[in-house]
Amino acid sequence: MGKSIAKESSAAKPGGNTRRDWLRGAAVTGGSVMAALIGQKALGGQPPERLRVFDVTQFGAKGDGFTDDTVSAQAAIDAALKAGGGLIHFPAGRYRITRTLKFSSSERVDVTGDGASSTLLHEHGEHLLEWKSGVSCREVSVRNLCFTSVKTKKPYDAAVIACLGGCERSFFHHLLFNTEGAPMGSGIVVENVMDTTTLDHCLMWGPVRGTGVKVARGSEVRIFGGRLIGASDPYVAVDKENIGIHLVGNNGGVHIVTTDIIGLGTGLKIGEPGGPSNREVFITHATFDSSVHGVVQTDNTFTSIAGCWAASSDEDQILIEESARGAILTIAGGTIFNGGAYGRPGAHNGIVVKAGSFTMSGIAVRHNKGTGILVGDGVQEYAITGCRVTYNGTGAELGGDFYTFTGNVLAHNKTNLVDRGGKNKQITANAMGNPA
Repeated sequence: MGKSIAKESSAAKPGGNTRRDWLRGAAVTGGSVMAALIGQKALGGQPPERLRVFDVTQFGAKGDGFTDDTVSAQAAIDAALKAGGGLIHFPAGRYRITRTLKFSSSERVDVTGDGASSTLLHEHGEHLLEWKSGVSCREVSVRNLCFTSVKTKKPYDAAVIACLGGCERSFFHHLLFNTEGAPMGSGIVVENVMDTTTLDHCLMWGPVRGTGVKVARGSEVRIFGGRLIGASDPYVAVDKENIGIHLVGNNGGVHIVTTDIIGLGTGLKIGEPGGPSNREVFITHATFDSSVHGVVQTDNTFTSIAGCWAASSDEDQILIEESARGAILTIAGGTIFNGGAYGRPGAHNGIVVKAGSFTMSGIAVRHNKGTGILVGDGVQEYAITGCRVTYNGTGAELGGDFYTFTGNVLAHNKTNLVDRGGKNKQITANAMGNPA
């Protein structure tokens, strides 16, 4: 019986190729490749150019914090580009950079360090790393580096990393942006196109004076983790002009996940007046805190917000502007909290929707000195269900048409509910009481 089963099993797999056979072949192939590389090294052969390492110290950089290493760093970059790409490495050290380091062509490069111990001292008032207009930052990685603003207070538009010719299929990974007595300008600024690019655990400890991350047109931009800080102490002052993340327009599939955005004029800005609309934005378990505006949307994007913390802003935690007439907003879970916490002037509202349509469920809207939920007359077809609205100035003020406000709890507000809506509305099964 055993033999017949063996024959049947072999017949069921043409050529007798089982999964074990495939794995054995892969191991042999991998071993052959490794043996070839070891043999090449033993024979003194050079690896392919794409594997070459361009260590800036081999081009004369000292990394001692005193020597001007600009020429040496640029020489390493130029050599990598001339060779068709490679890894440009900054070993642990402090590298004084006194003018812009320029990437003049689109070869694949990896710009790396040994973590925060590899520090580029950004002394001048212009971009630090620049892919010029017409040159795409394509299939590039910048990782494991620290960028420290020193000596010069940077203008708003002076970026640490400026991709003026676009950024495609690239990675920015484990980067620290900080200052030593000289506030930074902007962080990562992309013009033209930004497509299939990821920022992973980038810390902009700032204070950021300009824009932390500027996203150009394209698709599939992912921002994972990290923190963007615009004010070193929000109790002292917040700059009303700076922006944490700005989605300029015509980008879709933007994901912002577990990122903290704190102490800015606007934490997240979606859209640009007069520009094309973005398409879809997904914000998950992120934090927007201690700004003038938390999230501001000016265009017709579909925006999904899930499990986020939007808190302590002066004007509003979430704002959908009148220009966003085609916007669709979905909010599920999370907290909208503490508007006006810093005592600065402002409306101190929670969520303000002036246009478009939205759904909102399972949100705690609490302790906003203004209005917790404020819906304008231009809003259509919205639903607010299962929310806990407590300890606000006004709990909810409802305008617009074609909406439902159902199954919510409103308590301890100075005024629980103001209904000034129009036609086709349903306000049912809400628990209201315990005025403040």
